[in-house]
Amino acid sequence: MINSSDEITIAVTVFNRRQFLKQAIASALEQKAKARVIVVEDCGPDPEMEQFVRGEFGATIDYFRNEKRRGLFDNWNACLERCRTPWLSILHDDDFLSPDFAQAMIELSRNAPNCGLYYGEALVVNDQGQPVACGARPPLRTPWRRVKLEENIEITPFGFPGHVFRVDSARKLGGFRASSQYCGDWEMWSALIAHYGAAQTSTLVAYQRSHDGPERGTNKIIRNGRLRPLTFVQQKRIVRMLREQGQPARFDRAEFLKKSPMSVSYLLQYGATLSPRLLRYHAGLLLRSTAPPSLPWALFRKATQVFGVPFVKAASKMAKHREAGLSGGRSTQTSSCKAATT
Repeated sequence: MINSSDEITIAVTVFNRRQFLKQAIASALEQKAKARVIVVEDCGPDPEMEQFVRGEFGATIDYFRNEKRRGLFDNWNACLERCRTPWLSILHDDDFLSPDFAQAMIELSRNAPNCGLYYGEALVVNDQGQPVACGARPPLRTPWRRVKLEENIEITPFGFPGHVFRVDSARKLGGFRASSQYCGDWEMWSALIAHYGAAQTSTLVAYQRSHDGPERGTNKIIRNGRLRPLTFVQQKRIVRMLREQGQPARFDRAEFLKKSPMSVSYLLQYGATLSPRLLRYHAGLLLRSTAPPSLPWALFRKATQVFGVPFVKAASKMAKHREAGLSGGRSTQTSSCKAATT
């Protein structure tokens, strides 16, 4: 159980984004129940980042800079190493917290003691902080609930910001997978749920920013075509965890593709730039998807079935050419939340 906010550290991670950083740090400092706040910079290219942060916040935060670049998830391990409290919350520099976050986590831990992970509702917002429909999850119908591991198979059931986890538990699990490209958080949350339990509150505690910045890790994974295969790997990990607990579990990719068929808009946006191997992979997912969301989707799938991968690549090139013409030569990007859906 979290006895007080003094037991919580909020670690704001940063690499090279100033435009949202001030809001992220301020949201951590402005908690109604005060927590320790640190900033952990992953050896970014901005030599004046620390000066900028200290100029804004002075001695109210501790600032740490890695001696060398560690990458997204290993920087989270740096947060674990720097944490001096029993509980840790990691906050990306482009997200921000509600002032009620820390207090909500304390109250949740009292309702559901002895868990390794607690989290609340996170609202997806755009660059300006306005709510967007992307990533919306069904609201919790009770004030709080305990979380089951099997709920994590298809997708992690909560947004990244707005969590707190027991530091000792995460360390016993070996920390975050430093080599992970996309699912390092999903993997850790699942392991914490499996070994130590988790609980969720219906209180809105955080805001997750969805934007098209090229430096955003999720956007990179979407553009290079690794989101789906990495997701499938994590889903299989969770099935293995469930079987280790003696629970019958399986992941049927065909059934999953019925509920989440391969997106034609994604293939049109990125097909021309995917590697040949990943283009074949995604075209194969399209052909395995058996629940067409629309007639154009069904026609595109049929054309792919008849003409193969060359058709997908040619259609993507035509779509990009048309897009460039409509935008007057300016490049436009599909938002990360849209590209990841059908």
